[in-house]
Amino acid sequence: MNKRVRHVFVIPRDKNGLNKITAYFKIFKHLFKEHYDLLAQFSNDWRGAFLARLLKVDIAVSRKAPRRGSFWHNSFNYLAPELDHIRPMAEQDVDLLRSANIYKKSTAPAYELDISSSQKNKLNTWAYDHGVDFKNKLIVIHGSSRWKFKEIPLTTWASIIDELKSKKINIVLSGSQEDLKTNELIFNLCSLKPILAQNFSLEDTAALYKSADLILTIDSMSTHLASAVKTPVISIFGPTNEKNWGPWKGKYRVIGLSAQDAEMFACRPCGMDGCEGSKISQCLVQMDPQKIVREAIAMLK
Repeated sequence: MNKRVRHVFVIPRDKNGLNKITAYFKIFKHLFKEHYDLLAQFSNDWRGAFLARLLKVDIAVSRKAPRRGSFWHNSFNYLAPELDHIRPMAEQDVDLLRSANIYKKSTAPAYELDISSSQKNKLNTWAYDHGVDFKNKLIVIHGSSRWKFKEIPLTTWASIIDELKSKKINIVLSGSQEDLKTNELIFNLCSLKPILAQNFSLEDTAALYKSADLILTIDSMSTHLASAVKTPVISIFGPTNEKNWGPWKGKYRVIGLSAQDAEMFACRPCGMDGCEGSKISQCLVQMDPQKIVREAIAMLK
């Protein structure tokens, strides 16, 4: 999707045993063949330290990681400051390039993603076939996550969709194939049915987002995809810290409960996988759907 990206290598998490070893071997073979000049390790995964030593790149940079010890820190030429809970991750990621004297600006650039003409045409054909009237406003909703403690209740989404649909706003439920089950449950709860996007690739989804007037999403990759295609986005946050993971630049709003709403939400953001590790986040369960609808209408205006 970015013309400057030549290869994307994916860690084989879905494989086991010999198949996993073989998949790793193929990735490493490609990495050695390319003779890269820079290795930037964004996480504190040990594989980054080993690759920095094995690939013998000119510049290897990562972050300081107090728990990693000397082997980790001596594996890299440059070390950026360790992560904090205040600045956006976009800025902290660019810290790696700043530390290696590659990027010298004080502010990280905006996310940027171009949509090809063929992808736009494909999206327009889909919209026509599914009765999407671009004369009316279009809101794309992403409500599913593999981490269920980041989700608001399905009934909350149904209430939001029914309210927005009653105002003659086009609503599309979007997500990956893994999100389809959740989207179908939301669809079935709605009195006024949204359009259900199915079998969309990441490129298809980006084109859909670009055509929308607003993206309404939970804390997920959709937040950042919306920012990349320059579409206004509302992100609903629960346990996660929006100061780190909120939308980056562009037009956006973050919805999250706090002590101003009720004393019980003074703990947010807690960074936990639900209240007391229950996988259920009360700061999302008790989110008022009308609050979200009001924010959406305000953004559309």
